[in-house]
Amino acid sequence: MGNNENLNVDRDAGYDVIAEVNKLELKYGDEFNWGTDMDNAFFEKELIKELVISPNSNVKALARSYSDDDVLFLLDEEVYRIYHLTYSVGTPRYIEFADGKSAVEYIEKQFVEEYL
Repeated sequence: MGNNENLNVDRDAGYDVIAEVNKLELKYGDEFNWGTDMDNAFFEKELIKELVISPNSNVKALARSYSDDDVLFLLDEEVYRIYHLTYSVGTPRYIEFADGKSAVEYIEKQFVEEYL
């Protein structure tokens, strides 16, 4: 597992993004296509590279989709975004969320709409 153990709590609401994604994994079983078992540092470095931002930027990978290149990041301890990484030249597209709860709700909604 990655280094996300210290990133669990959304400071504004006490919402544990990682625990909530893990609950969705239990709820939907093996078919659920998101999880927190990943190499966080790999995805954080990839986003920094693709966005051409300072390696000192506060970028934390929280969860990833196992079916595509989407990764949920926390930026500067306040902005939640799901980036679709490109692994090539070009800027990755993203969806921004007001908080971690909104991001997790979006992940569940997308899963239900696309796979159930």
